[in-house]
Order: sequence, then C-alpha cells, then structure tokens
Amino acid sequence: MRRRIVRWSVAAFLVLLGAACPAVGVAMASASQAQPDQQRAQQALSDLDREFLTVINFANLWEIPMGKLATERGNSQAVRDTGAVLAADHTKLDTVVNQLADQFGVRLSDQPSSSTQGWMDEISSKNGEDFDNAFADRLRAAHGTVFGLIAEVRSGTRNPVIRDFATQANEIVMKHMTLLEGTGHVSAQHGMFAEAAARQPSYPENTLTRGDLLLAGLVAVLMAAATIGIVRTFSAPGSTE
Repeated sequence: MRRRIVRWSVAAFLVLLGAACPAVGVAMASASQAQPDQQRAQQALSDLDREFLTVINFANLWEIPMGKLATERGNSQAVRDTGAVLAADHTKLDTVVNQLADQFGVRLSDQPSSSTQGWMDEISSKNGEDFDNAFADRLRAAHGTVFGLIAEVRSGTRNPVIRDFATQANEIVMKHMTLLEGTGHVSAQHGMFAEAAARQPSYPENTLTRGDLLLAGLVAVLMAAATIGIVRTFSAPGSTE
C-alpha cells in the first residue's frame, strides 16, 4: 500500500514539475535574451532621454539671462549672488547639453519656449523687492519641475552617458533650489510647488515580471512539499511493505 502511495506521490511531483518548469524556462530565456537588447539600448536614447536634453536646453535659454539680470537688478545681495551662480552653472550645463545633442542627433531650440518667455517678461517688468520675489518664485518653481524629471531619467535611463549627465544636473538643480529658498523671497502662496507636482513618473520594466517571480516561488513550494511527503513516506514504519 505504501509503495503505491510513493509511486503516486512521485508521479504527482513530476507532473507538477513538468507543468511549471516550461513557464519558468521561458521567463529565464527571456531574461537571457534581454541582455543583448539592453546593451544595444545603452547606445541609443529613449524618448525620455531626449525630453531630458530638450528640457535642460530650454531651462538654460531663460535661466542664464535671468541669472545675469538678477546680478544687475536684484534688490538684495542674496538674490544678486544667487543670480550669478545660476548664470554660471547653466552656462556649463548649456555647453554639455549641446555636446550631447550633437553626439546623439537631438535637435535643440535656440529660442526660449512660449511659457519661459512669458516668465522672462514677467520678471523683467519688476523692480526692487517685487523683482526679487518674482525671480525667486519663478525660478524655484521651474527648478522643482526639472528636478522631478532629472530624478526620473537618472533612475530609469539605460544610457550611461545620459545617466552621468543626469547625476551632474541633479546636483546643480538641488543646489539652485537651496540657494533660491535661502534668499527669503520664495513663497508657497506664490505657487512654488504648483508646477513641480505636475509630472507622473514612469518606471522601466523589470527583466522578470512579477508573475514570473510568483510562478518560480510556487514551483519551489510544490517541490519542497513533494519532497517532504516522499521522505516521510519512506521514513514511516513498514514503508517497504
């Protein structure tokens, strides 16, 4: 009787294993095949990578002149000093982003966008403390928006060159936000967070999906249960009957 139980246990184990393993094998094969695809992807740019270069370019086109204007028209020393740092840093970013655009064949604009041109006109029309408020508020809001995009690119890009540039840009934008907030002219009531909350991050797909991992876990549980059952059957008194 016990031998019959053993035979049925082994048969059931083999059936379960045979049914599950092909699916796991397909998942593993897909993972192996994905490796060359990932290596090829490192040499190209995703749509998000291209958007990143475009956004940094547009940021440079309006923040460089506004930084320079702040050094001349800023009412407080903090605003004048912050303007000088922003202009210098974005000039460096502009050099790099244009080099990368040439390297990867991305066309960049040489004119500010309509929205940033509107911000430039708004800031340029102010004087005294009103200038300081408009300058700090607008640039802090813009940096907050770009900061979210940079984080998304840094965590998701498959291109090592873009990843390095995103790391550099992340450090600079974080520094700028801190400086702008330190001027004392950034106010939540003026909408500094409104634009920064606009983006919804997307995430790169994992090589193995959640379903693949759950299936592999199920196979492991079934194998363990079948093994325990067989061992207990053989170990029981009279197992050879």
